[in-house]
Amino acid sequence: MYTVPKDISPNKVFIINRSELEDRFDPEMILYKKEVNHFNFETIELKKLLLRSPQYGANESGIKRIKISEPRYIRITDINEHGELIEELGATAEKVEEKYVLNDNDILFARSGATVGKAYLHKSKKVGYKAFFAGYMIRFVVDSNKILPEYLFAYTQLNVYKRWVKAIQRAAGQPNINAEEYKSLRIPLPTISKQKEIVEIIQSAYNLKQQKEAKAKIFLENINVYLLTELGITPTLKDNSLVSRVFVKYLTDIEGRLDPLYYYSELTKFSNGYYNLLPLRQLVYSFKSGIGAGKSEQAIKGEGIIQIRPTNINDNGELIFEKNIYIPFESVTDMLYKDDVLFNNTNSQELVGKTTIYKGSMNLTYSNHITVIRTRKDFLLPEYLWLILNLYQKHKIFYSICTNWNNQSGIGIELLKSLQIPIPPIEKQKEICNYIQNIRSKIKILQQEAKDILDNAKQQVEQMILGNVS
Repeated sequence: MYTVPKDISPNKVFIINRSELEDRFDPEMILYKKEVNHFNFETIELKKLLLRSPQYGANESGIKRIKISEPRYIRITDINEHGELIEELGATAEKVEEKYVLNDNDILFARSGATVGKAYLHKSKKVGYKAFFAGYMIRFVVDSNKILPEYLFAYTQLNVYKRWVKAIQRAAGQPNINAEEYKSLRIPLPTISKQKEIVEIIQSAYNLKQQKEAKAKIFLENINVYLLTELGITPTLKDNSLVSRVFVKYLTDIEGRLDPLYYYSELTKFSNGYYNLLPLRQLVYSFKSGIGAGKSEQAIKGEGIIQIRPTNINDNGELIFEKNIYIPFESVTDMLYKDDVLFNNTNSQELVGKTTIYKGSMNLTYSNHITVIRTRKDFLLPEYLWLILNLYQKHKIFYSICTNWNNQSGIGIELLKSLQIPIPPIEKQKEICNYIQNIRSKIKILQQEAKDILDNAKQQVEQMILGNVS
């Protein structure tokens, strides 16, 4: 009988008897089924734990939600990686049908796209407003006498569940898991008391994680307060009354554009600080945008280098590498260098202008939606420019001055060159940057501690379920 050589990973190449094959003939599912055979508890199909059939969501178009009293339209993008609602107003819809309104303990599963398998447990008291769900999600209502909704949700946060998602999903066009396939999910089902114990472990970890993240958020919010204070700029609440939004502009003051939002930005308040404003063209020796690359022009990992795109810049102005696009080596024309400032020149109106700085040593290139800025360091530190551009973005300056077309917004290089920023002496720039870097270091420590707390809890629960711990 043939055996696989020991130097080959059994997770990549393995032998299975024909009698062990059921339903699907693919290695991911076979490996997953081998794993679940070792669960410490009996496994039950999800369909046997439901009170009623799964339900697909509404197919309404989302519109901007203005106030918290309006019903929120829950979509895949409203849910973060931990199954929590993102803290923003989100969207609503013109028509809200009662049959799609969420009830306490409803569980939603994402059925398609890159986040297929993502889950959300609705808690009415925690949310505090009416919510309904979109068509790319499926509602499940479980029998709490058999399985606690909180336990099912906790299970969806574990790696073993994510391996099932990877094994079951169909990748025709885009990953997809339909209601029938979700119903086939086999769940390890301990007693209700054991389920409560598992839920308590996960929930306690979430609470500690949120406490750490809340501290990090306070530090983060203080960065812009500190920066404004050091620049001598007093933060003020913008008056959005009708009287304040109606203003006169003389023809001699009009420069190329005739739209009110452009002349109503908060940029003027930055001229009231301690330092003079100078246009970037006097402080920067290079502005350059990258090249576009459609799917046919991309490469797979190992056959190209990462092309930095807007999705590689998070809300805090940091580089992230969660979803990467690779460009063939031979197609790369421009590389990133240390201290390059990366400005997102095209995005939604709310996100255009988010900025990061490159401090690494990886070989990276950048897309046409990124403008790389290289400063004259004797006059403008790249770290200081990074802070100022993100400050402007948070104060909606780019929101006001960008050009809009086809649901996209942009800041062209010529407009960027004319952008005026406050310029303290170089020693003051260093002082500001060093202070903020210390704050960011504290934030990273808190964020890592928060991540470790949750990861450790998940590992503990997985050991309980997989039978390594009695």
